[in-house]
Formats: sequence, structure tokens, C-alpha cells
Amino acid sequence: MLKPISVILSFCLILLSILAQADDATLLLERSDLAAKQLSYNGVFAMQKGEKLQSIRIIHRADGQGVIERLISLNGVEREFIRTNNMVTCIYPEGKRPQADRRPLGHGFPSDLLDRMVSAIDYYHLTLGQRGRVAAYQAQELIMQPIDQYRYGYRLWIEKDTALLLQADLINENGQVLEKFAFSSVDMNEEIADLLLQPQMVGNKMSWNRRDTQATINDAAKNTSKWKVTWLPEGFELTGHQNRFARNGSPLEQRIYSDGLSSVSVFMEKIRALHGHLKGGSKMGTVNAYGSIMNAHFVTVVGEVPAKTVEKISSAIQYIEE
Repeated sequence: MLKPISVILSFCLILLSILAQADDATLLLERSDLAAKQLSYNGVFAMQKGEKLQSIRIIHRADGQGVIERLISLNGVEREFIRTNNMVTCIYPEGKRPQADRRPLGHGFPSDLLDRMVSAIDYYHLTLGQRGRVAAYQAQELIMQPIDQYRYGYRLWIEKDTALLLQADLINENGQVLEKFAFSSVDMNEEIADLLLQPQMVGNKMSWNRRDTQATINDAAKNTSKWKVTWLPEGFELTGHQNRFARNGSPLEQRIYSDGLSSVSVFMEKIRALHGHLKGGSKMGTVNAYGSIMNAHFVTVVGEVPAKTVEKISSAIQYIEE
């Protein structure tokens, strides 16, 4: 009679240990999210996608006035970003026209990336991994395993004492690294002088409020749309919708779906000419796309998600006849 009881007790202890580790991992992610905003730090990190490598210097000061951050590209296209809380200014050198792309330099590593991770925490299993060393600091590995096969996972390395995110790897279902962000050097909690946060580049500027760039939903346009998506991965919701015209003048409807961390765009473009449009699957780095033709429209699904995700969403798109 004692043997079954001992087995049950052992199982309960294992279960409690697993739950405790999941709680510890969640708390570590939340601590890291706060640290990236509340600490002051000055360092250099690299962003690697395939064979493409970009180096970025980040100077981040947090104080009673909020956050001021300066990012400088160290290779490739010259540019500087100055962020004061939600106001962002991008500076290109003389003779270079600022691009309309408002994505943050370095994709928001480390603070914006962590914000998005915390918002999507329900769709990932969090576990603590091994201890290691990044940028000369002792770090704890945190593994974010997606709850399904329709989004990528992450492997994070978080500084042991301050909880600053030092490295983030985007990984596929086979554990292969698709994209990597990693500090090569960083000083934390040092005094950041005002001069270090002043732009050093002279050139063309473009400024915007980050809140204004967030996707909006045009309810009137959405309610008159004849398109319907009947399947999405768990947690994905409509976060943006707009009607506009493509470069060739064709009517174009765009829908954006997101779980807070990953996002997928669906484009429905009225066909004017059968050329230069994607049919079937395509991949560029971490971004997958799938194109088809439906009801005299090019329908394209694009996102930084696995190929099976964009293909399955594409097969779930319907045109509702009146």
C-alpha cells in the first residue's frame, strides 16, 4: 500500500518543482523588462540575421524625467536615433533622405523587445536553462518555448544581478538560431552625461511619436470588408486594418494580426496585371510569405513566423459574396 502513495508523492514533488521553476522564469522575464527601462547603460550590441551583421551603440539613461536613448549604427547605412520617452528622431547624414521605415534601430533590443515578450507571455512555456557568460557578465539562460508550432521561440541570456537582457536568440522548431541580438560590451548604472545623448550627426531629420505608429483599426472599413480569416494561431488578434492603393493604383486592403510579439500581415490586392506577384511560398531570413489568387485578387500573407503559419492562414481566407 505504501508504494503507490510514495509514487504519488514523488509525482507531486516533481510537479511542484516544475511549477516553481515556471514561476521563477516568469518573474525573471518581468524583472528583465523593468531593468531594461530603469537601468542606465552604455554599450554595443550586434544584430545578426543570416549572414547580415549590424553593430549598434546604445546609450540609455533612465531618471526622474523618464528615458532618453541614443542609438548609432556602426556599420552599413549611417544613422542615429534619439528617443525621449515616446518621441523619436531619426537622423541621416547630409545628402541621404530619411526612410519612412519607423521600426526601431536594432528592433527595439533590449527594452521594446522585452515589452512585447511580456505581452505575449501566455503563448509561451518559460523555463530556466543553464548559467553562462555574455559580454563578461554572468548570465542566466531563459527559454521561451511556444505553445504551438505556429510561432518562433526565444532563448534569452539575462544578467545575474541586474537582470538586464544581454542576448536574445530567435529560434525555430529545430532549435536553430534564425536571428541573434547580443551585447559585446556594456557598462551598467554609470553616469550618462548629457553630451553623450546629444546627436553627433548633422543631416536630415524625421521625428514621430511612437504611440502614433501603433497599428489602428478602421472599424468602418473593417465592417464593410468582404474578406474573412477563419483561422489564426491562438492569441492572434486583429490589431490593424486599412484600405489604400498599391503603387500601380490597385485597391489594396491590409490586415495585421498579432499576439503581441509576433505579427502577420494579410494583403488583398485587386488584380490589374498578372505579373510580379508571389504565388506559393517564399522566405527571406526570418520572414515567410505565401501568395495565392482568389476572387480576382492577389492575396499575400507575410510575417516573422514559420512557413506553415502563413500557409495555413492563407488557406483560411474567404471572400464573402453578397
